[in-house]
Amino acid sequence: MDNLTEPSRVVFFLGAGASIAADIPDTHSFVKKFIKSIGDDAKKQTIGEIVKILKEWKKSDIDIELLLETLTKLEKKDEEPLLRFFEGEMSDLIKYDQVGSLIKDLKDFIKSKTIVSAEKIEYLQPILEFVEGYGPLDIISVNYDTCIEQFCNVYNLVYQDGFDVNWNPKTFSTEYTKIRLYKLHGSATWYKSDRGSYIKSPVMTTESKIELITGEKAESLMLYPMQKWDYAEPLLELMVKIKHLLESEKCGILIVVGYSFRDDYIIRLLHDVARKNIKLHLIIIDPNAYQIYSDKLKYYNAEQKIRSSLYERVVCLPYKFEKVFPYIRFQYVRDLENGVDNGIQYQKTELIGGKADWKSCIKSFVGAEHCEKVESLLLERIDNLELESDWQLNIELSLKMAVNLSANKQKERASEYFRKFYNYLHMILIERIYASVGSNGQDVEINFKYPDRIPLNIKKLREFIETLSEFCETRVGMITNVSEELNAAIEKLKSLVNYLKTTEECMDFEKYLEMRNKQIRDLKTFKDNFQELQEEKSDELHDVLTSEIENIEKGILINILGTGDK
Repeated sequence: MDNLTEPSRVVFFLGAGASIAADIPDTHSFVKKFIKSIGDDAKKQTIGEIVKILKEWKKSDIDIELLLETLTKLEKKDEEPLLRFFEGEMSDLIKYDQVGSLIKDLKDFIKSKTIVSAEKIEYLQPILEFVEGYGPLDIISVNYDTCIEQFCNVYNLVYQDGFDVNWNPKTFSTEYTKIRLYKLHGSATWYKSDRGSYIKSPVMTTESKIELITGEKAESLMLYPMQKWDYAEPLLELMVKIKHLLESEKCGILIVVGYSFRDDYIIRLLHDVARKNIKLHLIIIDPNAYQIYSDKLKYYNAEQKIRSSLYERVVCLPYKFEKVFPYIRFQYVRDLENGVDNGIQYQKTELIGGKADWKSCIKSFVGAEHCEKVESLLLERIDNLELESDWQLNIELSLKMAVNLSANKQKERASEYFRKFYNYLHMILIERIYASVGSNGQDVEINFKYPDRIPLNIKKLREFIETLSEFCETRVGMITNVSEELNAAIEKLKSLVNYLKTTEECMDFEKYLEMRNKQIRDLKTFKDNFQELQEEKSDELHDVLTSEIENIEKGILINILGTGDK
């Protein structure tokens, strides 16, 4: 294979959530916007009653997929055998002659919202990094919209979607191609003619049915939600191509954006390719990422907990796509690739009796926020004693696990990691604090000794805490609903950074007094003891002052972090 036909190492799979930032409604907003767009009072009443019934049944808002499916079944009620059992209970809605017209209106409305303007695709700019690093880049999409096509137009990238004017899958091998776009459910620009041909139109139209210059009638080639697969050569051939590229051992990561896995055939496809391609891992970017993984991909049979081929091979990022996208390649993909590659190598090392450095592997998975794999390694591969000396890894691991699990709405598990995080900080900063008073009684120095009473570099410690604080604040900007625990962690980290700034350097007695005068219980005695130490250089007095300073600093830190929970 040359690079014109080889799959890219990283492949994207785009669902509806990938286009929200381009002002394309999500599946629930589509319904509200569609109803608002209807001018005919009778139609609006009909759709309103249908939506009301569906809401009462679902006990929640409904999405465009369910609405379109319902309308289609109402229009073709005579083809629904189950309805024969409920004819006496049937709603008058099925008698309304507006249903067929509403279906056309809804399809036209969907099509009108899928044409994307150039100024709306700026958030997709990080794709350029992937094109540069992995091009030609493979992008799979179940969206009809023109986000990727518009992106390629703005940045002058040659892309192929299987069409020249007519369907021609050989175009995927065209030289100088930068993006190969597989639109699995069709496209707003694709049409099927009444003579069976497939074409792509460059002309903007909001109509789902058009007439070609040849006189042929053509209808949009879009596989609508919940629609059964009809034979359509482009869509069938695209499925085959996608299966081949994901099965390839070169393909290592599939980044799934804003897709709920409502299509069972795609779930089965991923389970199949994961069995054959043991390196394949998924990164799911969606506010409900963990729930999607747990409900749809983790098990073949959720009730019996039969693990699927994707078990422990999915990173769940519950973040807004446009916010997290700039970090994907050089953080998440990099760390995930390193973790997977090292893990495979370490398993081989152990098979021949060697010792594997699983700690470096776990660092990569922590960076990738691959929580499930981190917990698996902690349980099966990592010796607790081996981790104990690496205080930075312990702190970073606990916090990043807590943040990810909190954002994934795993409240109890998140709380446990927040507790571990504070306990590690308590052990490093409070249990191991020590104060040093100069023999001349004029200088005060605060430090922490961990492990084995080795002083830490406070500046580096402060910089490390700052990176954790920045990590939390960045993730807060990516999350829809931020937990109280996460907000509290940010405030504590900020306070801790400010505290460490005051202790970075050795300070003279007067400066310390000025800084801590509110925390010193008996200011006069404290001053007198320092004065006496300067005059007599008493070891006993030195120890008294050292102990008192340590207690003052411990009190400040306990006020910031809490008492700890062992």
